[in-house]
Amino acid sequence: MTIEPTDIRLGDVVHMRKPHPCGGAQWRVVRLGTDIGLVCLTCERKVLIPRGKFIKQVKSFIERGPKTPPLPTW
Repeated sequence: MTIEPTDIRLGDVVHMRKPHPCGGAQWRVVRLGTDIGLVCLTCERKVLIPRGKFIKQVKSFIERGPKTPPLPTW
């Protein structure tokens, strides 16, 4: 599955091609930028991987995060 590099959202739950050593293959996106921050949903380990590697490793989207982040109330 190919995705647009700009269509990654905070809160996305993705299924990766290679499983984590704990056995989990589902991850939640918690950070966006040059590196993508992920949390394993099985063991809650946090990792950072480069955006290009993330795009190649995503197998499918399990759940999509909100399209726009909530606006701050000042």
